[in-house]
Amino acid sequence: MLRSYESNMPGIEIILRRLKLFDLILTPTENEIGRDLVDFLSAFETTRTILSASKSYPTISLCLLLRIKIESMLHSTGTESSVLEELKHLLSEHIDARFPITPLNICGFLLDPSQLKIDISRYLTQNKTRKEKLLLDMIKRFKIDHAAHINTVQNIHTLSTSSSASTSSSATTSNISSPPMNRNLSMEYVRESAYSMKKVRDNLIQKHTPLPIISLDPIVAEIDSYMKLDVVCVDILEFRRSSCDKFYHLKRLTQIILGILVTSTPSEQVFSTTGLILNAKRTALAPENVDKYT
Repeated sequence: MLRSYESNMPGIEIILRRLKLFDLILTPTENEIGRDLVDFLSAFETTRTILSASKSYPTISLCLLLRIKIESMLHSTGTESSVLEELKHLLSEHIDARFPITPLNICGFLLDPSQLKIDISRYLTQNKTRKEKLLLDMIKRFKIDHAAHINTVQNIHTLSTSSSASTSSSATTSNISSPPMNRNLSMEYVRESAYSMKKVRDNLIQKHTPLPIISLDPIVAEIDSYMKLDVVCVDILEFRRSSCDKFYHLKRLTQIILGILVTSTPSEQVFSTTGLILNAKRTALAPENVDKYT
C-alpha cells in the first residue's frame, strides 16, 4: 500500500484537493517519512520472498544470513525520523520471537562454505554451542552412515599399521647402516667430523620430540578440515558433488538439511489451492453431495 501511495502521490493529492479533503493531504515531511518506510520495509519483503521459495534454491542456508542483514538495518543511525526510529525499536524487541535462529538454521548456514568466515559468535552463544560441535551433533542426530564411519576408521588403522611397519623397517635399516648410539656419543667418534655431530643431534631431537596427536575420529577430522576452507562457492550442491570424497559425511548432512523448508508457505499455497477448488465444487453441487468432498 505504501509503495502504491509513493508512486501516485501527485495524483492522490490532486484528487483530494478536488474533493476539498485538505485535511487528508500529507505534508512534505510526512511524504518523506512514507518514502523512508517504503525503503526500509522493502528489505523485509525481499526476505519473505526469498525464504518462501520452495524449488528454485535451498532457503535454509540463507536464513541466518538474512537475519544478520535485517539486524544491521535495525540499528538506529540518529538521522531517521521519530516514526522510523520507533519502528526499528519495536522490531528489535520482537525479532527473536518473530525470526528465531535455531541450531538447524545455523547448520544450514555453515553448510555453505562461502559463509564460514562470517562472524556468528553471538548466535552460537545463544544456542550454547560451537561451529564444529554443532556440525558433529547434527551428523550424529541424523545417524549419517555409521557403517561407513567404522569402515573409514578401520582403513585409517590399516594405513597407520602399514606406516608403522614401514617406519620400523626404515629405522632398522638406519640402525644397520649407522653406528650404534653409544658410539655416536663417544668422544672419539664425535671428533671424527662435524657431520657426525649433526647426525647425533638430529637423532636425539627425533628421539625426544613427542609425536603429534592425531584425531582418531574421521568425522571430527573431516569437520576440522572443512572449517579451514577459504572458498567462494556459487552453488552449494555443485560444491558438494565435486568434493564428496573429501567431505562425505557433510555431503550427506547437506542433502538432509538443505531439503528442509524455512517457511510453511509452499504448504499453505497447496492447502489454499485445494480450498479454492473445494469451495468451487461446493457452490456448483447440490447440498446432499457436498459431504463427499469433506
